[in-house]
Amino acid sequence: MKRKLLITTSFSVFLIGAISAQQITDTVTTNPSYTNEVYYNLQSGNEQSIQRNDWDLAFASDGIGFGSSTIRINGGQGTELFLYGNDTTQWNLVDTTGFNWQANQLINADTSWEKGAFNNSTPQSSYDLGWGTYNMITHLVEGDRIFIIKLFSGVYKKLIVDKLQSSVYYFKYADLDGNNLVNATVTKTNHGGQNFGYYSIQNQQELSREPASNSWDLLFTKYVTDLGGAIYYGVTGVLANVGAKVAQVNNVSDVNTVSYVGQNYTSDIGAIGYDWKTFNMTTFQYDIEDSLVYFVETVNSEIYKIIFIGFGGSANGNYIFTKELVGTVGLEEELSQKTILNVYPNPAKDVVNVIFNANTNTNQISIIDITGKEVVKQQLNLGIGLNKTTVSLNNLNAGVYFLSIISENKIETQKLIIQ
Repeated sequence: MKRKLLITTSFSVFLIGAISAQQITDTVTTNPSYTNEVYYNLQSGNEQSIQRNDWDLAFASDGIGFGSSTIRINGGQGTELFLYGNDTTQWNLVDTTGFNWQANQLINADTSWEKGAFNNSTPQSSYDLGWGTYNMITHLVEGDRIFIIKLFSGVYKKLIVDKLQSSVYYFKYADLDGNNLVNATVTKTNHGGQNFGYYSIQNQQELSREPASNSWDLLFTKYVTDLGGAIYYGVTGVLANVGAKVAQVNNVSDVNTVSYVGQNYTSDIGAIGYDWKTFNMTTFQYDIEDSLVYFVETVNSEIYKIIFIGFGGSANGNYIFTKELVGTVGLEEELSQKTILNVYPNPAKDVVNVIFNANTNTNQISIIDITGKEVVKQQLNLGIGLNKTTVSLNNLNAGVYFLSIISENKIETQKLIIQ
């Protein structure tokens, strides 16, 4: 029995260490007018800032989408895509007279990296990938649509993605009248370890511009969202990396005590998105929702708590937020059965706050010094479930102590340092 209790106590200390990391305030800057986008690593705080206007098309490398056939556009910069038709033999006959631009516009999904603008036309078969169809015999994706692309410079081009063969995208584009024809390729193997390889139509250049996929968690950028009724609108916000998951917790009464355990995590890349802020027409500044918390489960199996506290808008492009490592994937079940969830501040001085799960109505807090003497004993008559209590430390000398929550059938202990 003693051995079992000792193991439980030791494991509890390990878990508490995992969820009691320091809260850090950070600022990510996308520059005035949002000229840059920033790939951000939650663990290191590393930022990789890249200009948004150096590309037009993004082609999925291995790992994204069915057959990795995703093609996205630079919608946040103003690039627009339209489906002209499903008959590529009409390439030389493209005529936009009477063309319904609004009805045929295509945008990137802001819920999944897999659904680029080129992939969002109405599928004609189960193997239709939006810009072409997967051939079960040749194992190629064969292009079968004509698109019109409006570059953010205002120039219009017609474009066909001819095929995806042996990890190479083959495509061509030209002026609407057929002049200035360019045949181009983007090769997946040139972008190993990255989500996308890029292409600039304006510079006729393949680009390797984004960091390795395993080096970032969140992308601070500008993108286009569907407000409903085919109303497409450019927004500034945060998108999650492939493989990351996000839980949004609304109407939080105490952002310090809310737990990541039992929340609804989603792979929706826009789960953080843009609507954690609203523009105040009276103050001409952004208001931040102060009862909103995000938990981000990273590709490295860590869970961070994110709270936005400021946004600078187009004046400086600043995103201001706090982040805190609160757990590790795989500990949720154990943590849901724990008593002590957090002890803070630690080190402490005058008082210490204890957040805990009570499985009975009667619990006791005990603090023991390093000689084994009990120096604090406090009876708690609180409700079952999540509770918070404050313990006075005024009569205790600086040193190392052990704080325990004692219930009818369980004891959990954490080291406490008093300064």
